[in-house]
Amino acid sequence: MVSLKPGQQIPKIFDWSELFSPDKFAHFTAYAIFAVLLSFSIGGRSVLIPTATAVTAAALFGVLMEVLQGIAGTGRFYDPVDMVANLLGAIFGGVIYALLRALLR
Repeated sequence: MVSLKPGQQIPKIFDWSELFSPDKFAHFTAYAIFAVLLSFSIGGRSVLIPTATAVTAAALFGVLMEVLQGIAGTGRFYDPVDMVANLLGAIFGGVIYALLRALLR
């Protein structure tokens, strides 16, 4: 019964308001830039393939970095809200890339 468990045994509920903190904004921005640059480096005639590839690669890289932070023992920790910020940044970067490609044509 959850009501009788000690407080430290109750799973933490994510505080999604953290998504708007300066740290999460930095994650969002870094992964948006990463996705834009990766999309341009992949290039190609279509917009969809480089965008989808870059967004997927950036998002997976963000997940990998968070998992490694959790197990590396460097004093950093696994934060799923960071992963959400990374994913949203990567998606936003993909949108920016698509818009830039449309403007450059």
